[in-house]
Amino acid sequence: MNSMVNYMNPFLEEFFNIIAIDAEYLNGYLTLGEMKYLNITLKSIEDLNSDFYTTEHGGNLEVLLFFLFRHLKDITQIWEDRSKKEILLRLYTSNIISGNYDCFHFDLSKFEQTFNPSGQELTLYRIGRAGETIENLGNSWAKDFTGLKIYVQASSIEVDSRPIFTIKISDSEVLCQGQSQESEFILKKNFKCSDIKLLRAEERSKIFI
Repeated sequence: MNSMVNYMNPFLEEFFNIIAIDAEYLNGYLTLGEMKYLNITLKSIEDLNSDFYTTEHGGNLEVLLFFLFRHLKDITQIWEDRSKKEILLRLYTSNIISGNYDCFHFDLSKFEQTFNPSGQELTLYRIGRAGETIENLGNSWAKDFTGLKIYVQASSIEVDSRPIFTIKISDSEVLCQGQSQESEFILKKNFKCSDIKLLRAEERSKIFI
């Protein structure tokens, strides 16, 4: 972890905690220069009403700032009323977060479990980001191939260059439902599954025929 971890102003620490963005991950996601810009520019909630968006300090910072800019209303609401946990799900499922680029992470330990498990085993599917492996899987999964196809269309991603995973998992590991049209389940932080595999070429071809 680089030296930027030594400084994040008190507002940013509280702010990212409230909107459930993983501040620890930001220490590696943002460069020292990007973090410096954040620290100087955002020191209070009122600063979010200023012209904070910029493309001049790095692509990862731009992704984060654009997200904050587009979701300013939701972010202000949960800042003013911390009990509105349902807003976190809207932020997580934002349609401006794409699988086409590296993105900041959410801290799912701050989300409420709204899914009611029944003790069933589920088979779920995921199109990974570039470089994703079995050791660093994301938490958004589709219940069926139809949801997977809709996600691909909505994100305009190139499937051929992405890994596709399938897991078998207890429904007690489901945190909440995400985008209904994508048949999305959001799994708990550090979820555990009973079986996992990377789909082979012939299995992938059956999905996208």
